[in-house]
Amino acid sequence: MKHVAFVAIAALGVAPLFAGVRIQSENTDLATKKVTTDQILLDTNRIRVESDDGKSVLFLTDGGRNRLVMLDKARNTYQEIDEETMKQLGQQMAGMSAQMEAAMKNMTPEQRAMMEKMMKGKMPQAAAPAPKTVYTAKGSGSVNGFSCTKYEGDLSGQKESEVCAALPAQLKLTPGDLQIFEKMRQFSSDLLSALANSPMRASVPKGYGFESGYEGFPIQKVDFENGQATRRGELKSITRVSFTDADFSLGNAKKVELPIPGAPKGKQR
Repeated sequence: MKHVAFVAIAALGVAPLFAGVRIQSENTDLATKKVTTDQILLDTNRIRVESDDGKSVLFLTDGGRNRLVMLDKARNTYQEIDEETMKQLGQQMAGMSAQMEAAMKNMTPEQRAMMEKMMKGKMPQAAAPAPKTVYTAKGSGSVNGFSCTKYEGDLSGQKESEVCAALPAQLKLTPGDLQIFEKMRQFSSDLLSALANSPMRASVPKGYGFESGYEGFPIQKVDFENGQATRRGELKSITRVSFTDADFSLGNAKKVELPIPGAPKGKQR
């Protein structure tokens, strides 16, 4: 009985394990030849992207609350955006624009011109729709032993990227292994829409793969500027592993509230 009791108590102290995948990749600055590495941990409900610069991006869906977390290990701080914050940001930006338009409606042309000059660059402006990259299939390829389909990305008439994308089966994964990527991509897309007229838009992490325009996960991507290749990222390994909650923990990092435009001090979320 004592032995059984000991085993039962010990079992309670073991952290639960979750089946997941570790994806390791390498990035090369083609001008300086500097190489950095990324590591992506993912399971059914979570993603954690670790970079050499000491910063991490996490996408968490536990408790039915989707949220994007930016963790700075050096400062031991993090910022968080959930769907409620996203809605609040969108409302604040729309409200600021509406207030300014109402205030300027009854001004004389001279007063309006003066106000526009004063506020230039300080108020959100209507953003033009961002041009989309168009991908064209260019045959089959192989990267570090993984088969893939080559694509060439064209943006506004200029070559922007070369991509080799693999389907889950080619990576020995199931579609379910990568479903969390689609959830993160959709969340990031909704967030960018909510911040369309905000300077915060540029700081939103992208979806880490599964861009619209090609099918599969990008196991190699080469970025171009003015016709010259500038950066290459490629998959190095994919491993099935078991995670615990600690692998997706923020530790004792302190939360730093996002600067929501128009929100009173002390009421930032």
